[in-house]
Amino acid sequence: AVVSTQSTGGQVLQDYDWDKLFPAYGFGGALPPRNEVSFEFALNANPQDPNCPGIEGVIGAYQTALQNVALSGPTNCAPIIRTATRYANSCAHTPSGGQGYLILLILTDGQFTDMSACVQAIQAAQSSPISIIIVGVGNADFSSMEYLDGDRNSGTRGRDIVQFVPYNKFAHVGGNSSQAPTLLARELLAELPGQVEKYFTSKKIAPLGMKMH
Repeated sequence: AVVSTQSTGGQVLQDYDWDKLFPAYGFGGALPPRNEVSFEFALNANPQDPNCPGIEGVIGAYQTALQNVALSGPTNCAPIIRTATRYANSCAHTPSGGQGYLILLILTDGQFTDMSACVQAIQAAQSSPISIIIVGVGNADFSSMEYLDGDRNSGTRGRDIVQFVPYNKFAHVGGNSSQAPTLLARELLAELPGQVEKYFTSKKIAPLGMKMH
């Protein structure tokens, strides 16, 4: 399910990435050789350069990490959100003069245990060029994750930047698994255009070649 989600969402998103290099991190892993638990480690084991070439590179790094890193709790995700926000702020303008926007795809098999810190990190990111797509994989109770989705929680102030998607809802739609990738991709990206538009509108940034009115 994790690899399927990486492939489904990534194949669509990578077409909009200018260099096809994706920083990929894991959280909740006991790292060798001392089995120290980390909530923000590079999947390719290179913290100085966590970029993976293409979605295939991300999947390869993930599969290698599974062989070397032991899964460990708790499921703290705020550090990843804060790191992604720093990435987003640094890529607001691309080297070629384009307008940058970052999409953080989080795959988790359980609810976040640092929910309060995640809420704070998300609120701090609302003015940054970032959207966060969270996919719940497996049969865990993800009810509290709905709180992070701005659609479902009117109490979150500012721009809605979070979309939560339960993977199992689309794994076998109507008993026809062949439709699942298309429906999953549609759901993953459903809110993204509006979130991007609201960010650039709020910053009074017009699309390249156009002027704001």
